[in-house]
Amino acid sequence: MKAIYLLIIPLLFLELAWGPAGFDPAIVEAVRLPRALGAVAAGAALAISGHLLQTALRNPLADPYLLGVSQTALFTALLSYVLWRLFSAPYLGYLAGSLIGAAAATAVLLYAARRAPLTVVVLFGVLLAFAASSATQLLLLALPPEELGYIYLSLQGSFAAYPPGPVGYAAAAAVAAIYAAAWAKARHIAAYIHGEEAAKGLGVDVEKTNLLIAAAGAAAAGVATATVGPVGFIGLLAPHMAKWAEKSGRFDKTLHAAAAMGVALALAADNAIRLLLPRDVPATVVLSVVGAPAAAWLLLKYVRGL
Repeated sequence: MKAIYLLIIPLLFLELAWGPAGFDPAIVEAVRLPRALGAVAAGAALAISGHLLQTALRNPLADPYLLGVSQTALFTALLSYVLWRLFSAPYLGYLAGSLIGAAAATAVLLYAARRAPLTVVVLFGVLLAFAASSATQLLLLALPPEELGYIYLSLQGSFAAYPPGPVGYAAAAAVAAIYAAAWAKARHIAAYIHGEEAAKGLGVDVEKTNLLIAAAGAAAAGVATATVGPVGFIGLLAPHMAKWAEKSGRFDKTLHAAAAMGVALALAADNAIRLLLPRDVPATVVLSVVGAPAAAWLLLKYVRGL
């Protein structure tokens, strides 16, 4: 566990201090600090969301990006903006729109997990991701081209899109609150490793815990999507890396490590984008270099265990 924190420190230093402009305090404050805060907050949020989904669904492939939670959150956020912009409907705000979409997708997945095999839930989530992404692309056709600049950056998933100033600090505080709520009930959530019936036998209030898992997982994915867009594979990889590091599959013993792994993955990906590539690319492009083979390996391992 200590090694994770020792890895985060130099990654954070590189994020803040290294770049073409050198260590210019104005550049650090205006550009690099919000981007670093975005990587820390979104990385932790996606790791928490992925860990909650994997525990609740008892599915090693659960990830807010792969299962369509992030894409649905992005669609509802953009839908809220389009309805306000073109039809003068009440504007919910990008964050509220994201939270509604993430909550709806999470609720659907948890409902499906009670009634279908895990492989079916994964396929359902992949179809949900495709449907939400396609609907988002069609929705963009309704907007004038001059409004697509910042929106396009958010659509791709980039830590550079993280809002600076009070909005960014408020989003980071929201992630910290979600983390605290998950940790407060971590032992109850950990009981889900053997299923809801086993959790009931251990005295867990399943209905309240289900509500907490859905709310915390959706809120974490919604905040991340609203601030940096849909970033993939952090929610998948961070919980597994934490389990390997802690040599435990229990939620309460791996939550801290999973959040730290999420931060490390986000910072590593963003540093690779800034320092090694000639131009900005979506964070998922870099993360998929590791994430896609890892997902394939996890799927093969899961299928062999059936």
